[in-house]
Amino acid sequence: MSIFGSMSVGISGLQAQSTALSNISDNIANAQTTGFKRIDTSFESLVISASNTQYQAGGVQASPNYVNNVSGTISTSDTPTNIAIRGNGFFSVSKLTTVNGTTTASTERFYTRDGSFSLNSSRTLVNNSGFALNGFSYDSTTGLYATSATPVQVQSDIDSPVPTKEIDLKANLPTDPSGGITPTQIQVYDSAGTAHNLNLSWRQGNTDGTWQLGVTADGSQGSQPIQSLLNTGFPAAITESSLLTGKNDRAQVDDVTFATAAVAPAYGFNVGDSYSVVVNGTTYSQNITTANAAQFSGMKDIAQALADKINGADTSSGVLATVTSTGALRLAAKTPGTPFTLDQSVNAGAITTHTSTDTLVQTATATTPEIHTSTFVGNTINIDDVYSMNVNGTTYSVTVTPQNLGSLSNINGVVQKLASLINVDTGTTGLTATPSNGTVTVKGGNGVTFTQSSSAVDSAGLTNTATQSTYVGNTTGSKEVEKISITGQPGDVGTSYSFTVQSPQAKSVLPVEQLNAGAPTTYTYDFATPYGATTAPQVGQLYSVSLGSSTYNIQMTNSNIANYPDVQSVITDLASRVTADTNSPFTVQSSAGGVLTLQTKANDATLSTTQNLPPSFSQAITYTTDGTETSLADISGKIAAKINAISGIPVQATSSGGTITLTGNTDAAAFYTSIPGGSSASTPGVVVGKTPGHINLTFGGSLSDGTTAQAGTLSHMDTSSIGTGNATVSADQSANAAAQVGFDFDFGYGLQHIVLNLGNFGQSSGLTQFDGTNINVTSKVQDGSPAGTFKDVQINADGTVLANYDNGRQRTIAKVPIVLFNNPDALSRSTGNVFTETVDSGKARFNDTGVNGAGDIASSSLEGSNVDIASEFTQLIVAQRSYTANTKVITTADDLLQDTINLKR
Repeated sequence: MSIFGSMSVGISGLQAQSTALSNISDNIANAQTTGFKRIDTSFESLVISASNTQYQAGGVQASPNYVNNVSGTISTSDTPTNIAIRGNGFFSVSKLTTVNGTTTASTERFYTRDGSFSLNSSRTLVNNSGFALNGFSYDSTTGLYATSATPVQVQSDIDSPVPTKEIDLKANLPTDPSGGITPTQIQVYDSAGTAHNLNLSWRQGNTDGTWQLGVTADGSQGSQPIQSLLNTGFPAAITESSLLTGKNDRAQVDDVTFATAAVAPAYGFNVGDSYSVVVNGTTYSQNITTANAAQFSGMKDIAQALADKINGADTSSGVLATVTSTGALRLAAKTPGTPFTLDQSVNAGAITTHTSTDTLVQTATATTPEIHTSTFVGNTINIDDVYSMNVNGTTYSVTVTPQNLGSLSNINGVVQKLASLINVDTGTTGLTATPSNGTVTVKGGNGVTFTQSSSAVDSAGLTNTATQSTYVGNTTGSKEVEKISITGQPGDVGTSYSFTVQSPQAKSVLPVEQLNAGAPTTYTYDFATPYGATTAPQVGQLYSVSLGSSTYNIQMTNSNIANYPDVQSVITDLASRVTADTNSPFTVQSSAGGVLTLQTKANDATLSTTQNLPPSFSQAITYTTDGTETSLADISGKIAAKINAISGIPVQATSSGGTITLTGNTDAAAFYTSIPGGSSASTPGVVVGKTPGHINLTFGGSLSDGTTAQAGTLSHMDTSSIGTGNATVSADQSANAAAQVGFDFDFGYGLQHIVLNLGNFGQSSGLTQFDGTNINVTSKVQDGSPAGTFKDVQINADGTVLANYDNGRQRTIAKVPIVLFNNPDALSRSTGNVFTETVDSGKARFNDTGVNGAGDIASSSLEGSNVDIASEFTQLIVAQRSYTANTKVITTADDLLQDTINLKR
């Protein structure tokens, strides 16, 4: 090889490294370019000639090495139309050209990994380099994709409305509804995209496990799925019954009698006695002392003292105390109907026993007087004690009374009194009595003799008692209660319930009072005359007896009228009620012939004869259903509210279930209810309305194929109660068959058929009836939609391009293919990070994502460059050094040539 050959080889080396530097710089410049594929450099030696004896070098040649099949890093993007390929393949794109405002796509095909697509002004998906994404357009009419790829463009600004065709409902109806079932409302759309509320109403049927489904829609006209009202309604009834007859409060009256069992006592009490009553836990006592004994002359006075204490400053006793003519302490409750407790006791004082001793102290002589002494032993004296002395046949006595007890004080007072009686008696002239320490000394004149004796008779041993007796027993008043019961089917229209609340028909029967001196008083009530002895009682009549604070009523009602064929039977029952009231102050004397005679338990007693008759009133009540009622409780509640809104009737109404309870405003306020028609009407008090049309649903039981449905699942549907409606149900109602209800609505654009899917027969896949108190709707989905305006575009992982509209619908626009090549590294590069097909790359093959080795699409993602900066910098250093080395070859060859030239010199 010549020196010139060496220079040529060095120059080729410089050229090759320059090419490598160019590729490296291009890689580094596009390190951040989306989808960019790096270019490596390959070096190839050049040989001019070569043999075993000779080699002539030709240098080196550099060529690009395209790395198109190596993916870059994929990262997420905020733009939903940015896409990347995860795996092999390319996007097909077209170059757009705009001429005179018209944009067209070139016929030349380009391919890229740059997925930075977004919508341009014409709603075509283009990337940052301006190339349009190609895809197979979708034909919504045929449901097919085109066979050739064209630029993906959203051409429809408006999504046409879709009328509702099907509704899928999943819900559970309760087994024990607490009230009305909330209607299920579903929004459906007509052909013009107008929304309408489709209403599903639910009512329990007459038997367990049955329901009635109603279907209406707002804005529909003409033929309806279900006739609004059938010609007949469900049976209904109203009945009344009396639960409790009212009665007035009656005050408790009790007597406490203090008495002694001693034999013929003058006063019956003694010092030290304590007389007590305990009223509602408070004790009131009267103690007998020497100081206060003069206030009392007997047990009646003691009773009065206790009454004064009870009625005194202490007002908490709850009773009023008086003393009867017989001396009993009478306690009457201040508040009728409020009972009180009562106890009583007597603690007797101690009785002192006394004795007397007579002594002849000195016998009379001519010069000395005769002296006698009478000594009484026992210092304390008792009421009713009798102390006596007999002097010369004359008796002198001192009886201890409550009035002189204080002045006598003790036995010394007694002997002083006896001495004074002897001294003032002119029949004892010449005798002188002297008292001292319980002894009376009597002294006569000289030579005068006389006789003297004494005695002490103690108060009888007192065994005083206190006994309690009920004069009038307490009665707690109560209010009259009547019950109205209704039956029927909630939701029926025009069912009328009627009854009348009115005062009973009472006649005043004033008693004839017969006073019987020293015997009970009688009161005679003649019911036979005003009511008729042989006339049968009538519903609404009131038979009443009032005497003192006691009142007894018998009211004729529908439920008890059969027990009273005549007036005598009523009076007999009244008499039995008086007899049963053992705490009343009177008893039944006779009750024959419709005349009731009562007599007081006490002699000479008189009682008030005022008769308590109810005020007159009458109010008719009628309630007619309008179909909005959801339960019998709802109907009874509205009837109760209507009663309570009426003034002038003395009752209040409450409701529970299908029952209205009427309660008097005050105790013993009498009233009764009557139902129009009575027993002569087939449905007294009721006008049967009309039932809204409905579809019958049955849960549980047997299916049409003879199998048994699971508990709580649909087993049967029928349209026997839809009247002239157009609704239909599934013909096949065997196990697992689809449970469907079909119906037509006309919203102004002709009949629109809608199918309501309720799951499957015998399966808990749609509509069920399990435990609960209200309906639980878990899903209600319909397939209609209103018109929509274009919102945005999204590209799914399978390459499907969807246009989203503000009505919530999506429309398929196209499908993006993944393009494969046999040799992707042989593709030809063009400006804009695109490639074109070459002979070496092979033909483009369009595939769906994930098919035949094609990669998948990552939505909202971008693929970065596959350039490795570190590697590129390393190769840059190598190229630089290689370039420098080649320059050394050239400079060395130049030095050699210079030396060769210098040989001539």
